[in-house]
Amino acid sequence: MTKRCACCGQPFEPRPQVPDQAFCSVPDCQRARKRQWQRAKLQSDLDYRGNQRAAQQSWAQRNQDYWRNYRDNQPDYAQHNREQQRSRDVSVPDQRPGIGLAKMDACDLPSGLYRITRHPAFPMENGASWVVEITPVYLTCPCKMDVSREDLIDTPVVRP
Repeated sequence: MTKRCACCGQPFEPRPQVPDQAFCSVPDCQRARKRQWQRAKLQSDLDYRGNQRAAQQSWAQRNQDYWRNYRDNQPDYAQHNREQQRSRDVSVPDQRPGIGLAKMDACDLPSGLYRITRHPAFPMENGASWVVEITPVYLTCPCKMDVSREDLIDTPVVRP
């Protein structure tokens, strides 16, 4: 019984051991089959997703200069990315002229512990952005480095 490949559309003869075979044996089609399986597995299996994340983080730790070296060795790639980013920056609809994108180092608040709350006077229009109020809790907090730990996020705030 001949079937059509789900990737390339070419007819193929499925193996008798795999009655539901949907992809032919061409390497590109097998890669597509594996990508489809991985995508479904990442969505449905929390353990698999965690293992994949851990493996990626481990690789990134071992290869910290990978992207820097890649950009240095591929100047056309880096230039193309810069041009794409410039066109994306221009196309941002809410961007007012003369106001740049937010940068991590652009904040002039001193180091410290802050409370961020949604400002009640501004309703959430589309759920994509909030107007918030940033209130200092401590400007110099000895434990501020521990505040970002995930196990402390939902604990009640200790006030002075």
